[in-house]
Amino acid sequence: MKEKKMNTINKMLVAVIAITFVSTNSFAGSFGVGVAGHMIGISADGTETPGGTETGTENSVRSATAGNTVGFGSVFAEYNFGDTERFTLGVDYIPGTADVNSKNLSRVDGATGDANDTAGTKTANAELSDHVTYYGEFVITNGFYAKAGFSQVDVKTKDTTTSAGTDGAYGDKTLDAWTYGIGQKGTFGEKGFYKVEAYITDYDNFKATQTGGADANATVSANLDVVGAALRLGYKF
Repeated sequence: MKEKKMNTINKMLVAVIAITFVSTNSFAGSFGVGVAGHMIGISADGTETPGGTETGTENSVRSATAGNTVGFGSVFAEYNFGDTERFTLGVDYIPGTADVNSKNLSRVDGATGDANDTAGTKTANAELSDHVTYYGEFVITNGFYAKAGFSQVDVKTKDTTTSAGTDGAYGDKTLDAWTYGIGQKGTFGEKGFYKVEAYITDYDNFKATQTGGADANATVSANLDVVGAALRLGYKF
């Protein structure tokens, strides 16, 4: 995960350097940095398809839904083009983590006679981290803007089993997503600016295969969506 985090930070630094290069070579516009506060609703639904040697109810396709409401902060850097600054390119990074579900999902499996079976209570959740978005904004009129962006996030599965047997695990994934939003922006003071925006983020399907345990080669597939609102405060140079 440290390597993934460094790769995310490196991508963000490259984006900031590129934005800075554009700002120093453009005839007009402004470079800005700032912080944002977000409130989002996470929703997910998925299925788990057995692939190992378990029998009975443990060998049936399982489905579940999950959801959470989370508040968090992010940092951003952007460049506004032209005298009227109607077009903006930027990058936003969320340094924290968030669970997909407000509480761990759990189920109780029974013994099936398989020597590798993991009878006991199984709990699961997923954690989002290192979320970065590269975005563009276009002002339509009077500070009202439309926004589109490309996002990436690391998804870490968190599985535990209370049993004396062995159990497998699903690997971590990096998901791509598209973000769309609308907002209103304005200025305060000499160089300050603010944005109030609403957005949705549609992530690629999460797919993973379990390794080890009685249910080795089981697969999970999940769909993840986010609806959110943000208040951004920044400073122009």
